[in-house]
Amino acid sequence: MYRVVGPVGPACEVSFEYSKNSNPTFVDKPVTFILPPEDASEDGVLGALEACMTGRTGKYQCAGPLFDQLASAAPGYASLEYGGDGPLPCGTPVEVAGEPLYPMPKDGKWGYVTRDGDWKIPPQWDRVGDFHEGRAIVGGKRAWGIIDRDGNDIIEQEHASAVDGQAPFTPYSEGCTLANIFTDTSQPVFFIDRDGKAFWRDKRPEALAALEIKEFGNFSEGLAWFWDGDIIEPKYGWINASGSVAIAPEFVDAGDFNGGLAPASSREDQSGFISPDGRLVLPRKWTLHRAEPFSDGLAQVWTDAFEIAFMDSNDFAFHDVTIPAAEGGDPVRAKINAAGAFHDGLAPVVAEHDGITEFAYMNQQGEVAFVPDKLEGIALCDARSRPEFHNGLVRLVVADNGESCSNQEGYLDGAPAYDAAHYVYLDTQGRVTMRQVK
Repeated sequence: MYRVVGPVGPACEVSFEYSKNSNPTFVDKPVTFILPPEDASEDGVLGALEACMTGRTGKYQCAGPLFDQLASAAPGYASLEYGGDGPLPCGTPVEVAGEPLYPMPKDGKWGYVTRDGDWKIPPQWDRVGDFHEGRAIVGGKRAWGIIDRDGNDIIEQEHASAVDGQAPFTPYSEGCTLANIFTDTSQPVFFIDRDGKAFWRDKRPEALAALEIKEFGNFSEGLAWFWDGDIIEPKYGWINASGSVAIAPEFVDAGDFNGGLAPASSREDQSGFISPDGRLVLPRKWTLHRAEPFSDGLAQVWTDAFEIAFMDSNDFAFHDVTIPAAEGGDPVRAKINAAGAFHDGLAPVVAEHDGITEFAYMNQQGEVAFVPDKLEGIALCDARSRPEFHNGLVRLVVADNGESCSNQEGYLDGAPAYDAAHYVYLDTQGRVTMRQVK
C-alpha cells in the first residue's frame, strides 16, 4: 500500500507498507523514500521501491523499520562500492605474477598451498574455489566473499545466493566476476571488478535499458553473452565492455567465445559455432544437437541427444575414445557417455565399452591417458562431478584405504573433511603430487 507523505522541496516523500506478505515480519512496517521530480511516474516509484527493498538507498533516502530490517539482513549487497553504470573494466585477460595456488584442507578448513605443498594462505574457510586471475571465491552456505593471493578480502564474506552452499559469484574472467546476490529475493545480476567495485547493479547502460536481461555470461575474448526475455521464449545475444549489443539476441542458446568461436543455437536442437559478428562458421549448417565452448582447441558437441563427439576449429576431431591395448591385445574404441572440458591437454571422460563403464582422462587425440582407479593406491570416491585440470593438476576425492569408499557419504559438496576419504592432486601423467594430511 502506497501513501504520499508530503513534499520535500521539489521532491515528494512516499511511504509503502505490506498489508500481507508470505514473510509476516514484513507486514505493517513502513518504508519511506524521497521521489525526485524526474522519477514521478509509475516506473519511477517502482524503481525507488526496488532500491529500498534490496537494501540500497542512494538518491531515494530510504528509511523506516522495513528498510532497516532489509538492509541489516543483506549487509553485503549495500556495502559493495559502486563503480557505476558506464563502460565495464572487463574484456581483457589479466596476467597474474606468482606460482599457482591450490585449495587444500586441514583440520576441517580450507586454505591454499603451492605445488610443493607449502602453505601460502592458512586454512580458515568451509568452502573455497580455485584461483582465477588472482582472485578466489571463499566462504560457505550463506556467507561468501572473494580474496586475493595474499588471503586479503576483496569482497567481505557476507553474501548469499538463492541456493544454500552455492556461491553467488562466478570465477573471474577477463577482469570481472558476475554476482547474483540473494537478499529477501534474488537480485538482478551485475558485474564486479578485481577491486570489488560493483557495476550495473543499480542501473544498466542506455543501450540495454529496453531489454529484459535475466542473466549474463562471463567475458571471453571481449564479449559476454546475455539472456533476454522469459524462460518460455529466451533470446541470447552478446555485449561488449562498453555496454553495447555486439551480437543481437537472435539465438535460443549461447556460450563463451574461445579461439574466435562461440556455441549458439538458432533453434532448439539446432546448434553450431558463430564468429564475433554473429555468422555461423562451424559446421556450415545448424546440424548439431548441442555444443559447448572451445577449450584447448577442442569443443564437446552432441550430434544427437545421446551421441557425444569433439570438434576442432575445422571439423570433427573424434567421435569415441581409444583405450590403449592391454598386453597382447588390441586398442578398444569406447563410446563417450559424458565428458568435461580440455585443460592442460586433458579432459575427463566417462567411457563405455563391452558393458564396462570407466572414468578416465583423455588426451587431445581422443586417447585415454590414465584411469584414476587403475593407479596404484587410488580408489576414486565419486566421478559424477568429472573434475577438470587447473594449472596442471586435478583434485580428486579418494578412499583412505586405497580400495573403496564409504557409500554413506556424499563426495560432491566440497567439504574439507570426510571420514573415509581424502583429497589428492594428480598431474597430467597421473602421478600423485600432493595429498591431504588427515
